[in-house]
Amino acid sequence: MASTEQVIYPRGRIALDSGDLVDVTNVKVDFTNNAKQVHTLRRPGAGYTLGTQEVTVTYDAAISAEGFERDYFSMVKRGTIKQLRIKVPGKTINVEGVYKTAGLELPLDSEIKQSLTFVGKMGD
Repeated sequence: MASTEQVIYPRGRIALDSGDLVDVTNVKVDFTNNAKQVHTLRRPGAGYTLGTQEVTVTYDAAISAEGFERDYFSMVKRGTIKQLRIKVPGKTINVEGVYKTAGLELPLDSEIKQSLTFVGKMGD
């Protein structure tokens, strides 16, 4: 018999430095250890080696009439080191790094959108 109880799926949050970001619409976190399969002459697929760990965080933001929530273009230009915190139930992911790209889209029939890419290392 199937359960009739509904489960709550809360939304996550993202924070930059000491404050939550409020204009963000979508967040994606990719973490890789750059593992590589190791082959030997006698044993194909003999094992693996771990590479360097990297985190990429991408997100979009809506631009209201009040303007940009943060000066992302300057952060990209200067390579300013920042800390992002992605908050989901049961876990906070800390990433220290820099903004790699900041894009801007001005669609005809929708809000002004900004796309951001942040690269760095994940905290413990």
